[in-house]
Amino acid sequence: MAISKTRLYKKPVMAGLGVVLGALAVAFPQAVHSQTQSIPVIRILRVTASGGTTFKLQENWYIQSGQIQDNSKKCGVRTGDKFFVATINDNRNSQTEFKDGNRVEKLRDYYTVTFDKTLACNQQGQTWYIFKSHVQQLQAVPVR
Repeated sequence: MAISKTRLYKKPVMAGLGVVLGALAVAFPQAVHSQTQSIPVIRILRVTASGGTTFKLQENWYIQSGQIQDNSKKCGVRTGDKFFVATINDNRNSQTEFKDGNRVEKLRDYYTVTFDKTLACNQQGQTWYIFKSHVQQLQAVPVR
């Protein structure tokens, strides 16, 4: 058989190669790596409420800060204070509510936050809740 008489069917060959290479990429994902490096994003919460606000621990998220007697369960902060965030959840899909008379507190109105460093007023390093409209989320990318 002479090479000059061999016919390659381009479409079936390319489709077959696509399927085989696609399967190999799924089977060995580390073999294919991106040419871009992931850039770390620094997340920051800045207090915007005039008069400051209060971070609260989970068991107190729905209670007004003035009603929380145990100071280790809350942390008052001033307007303009900034905090480096480790994790943040906006609770936007939460249906959790707390009703107290005519007042209704909804978890979706709060951020659930952990910080890179413990808050100055509490060394427990726990998860905190903050009213969304009292803070602004900022992001920064380190310059190299």
